[in-house]
Amino acid sequence: MPNQLSQSKKRMTIAEHSAVLAALETIAKSESLTVTDLIRHSARKFIAERASDSRLSQKMRLAVAENAPKMPKVFRTPAKLAKFKREQREYDKLLQELNLTMPDEIQRRNSLVEHPQNIRMTSFAG
Repeated sequence: MPNQLSQSKKRMTIAEHSAVLAALETIAKSESLTVTDLIRHSARKFIAERASDSRLSQKMRLAVAENAPKMPKVFRTPAKLAKFKREQREYDKLLQELNLTMPDEIQRRNSLVEHPQNIRMTSFAG
């Protein structure tokens, strides 16, 4: 049976968790936020800092891409299309906020036409 009190164990007691949460709650109240908002903001900032490491950044991109909005084959209502577009914009904004992609990469991914191609109008209807 392994030693349960080994110094290599990284456990926090309930008192330590409570103290950390109390401190977070104090900070959140002083900034008119919820603790969840504060934790979310801190986590995003932490991820953005870690994104400067190219190996880790690539792994994070792959992990985040698994949660990207999936476009259905058919949009049954305009509301469903609007919802997908909103989710896609929020996802793109998050990628930029986390420093996991650049705006030109997002533009390239979301564009119907390849970047080097010029769009030309051959005739006007009407």
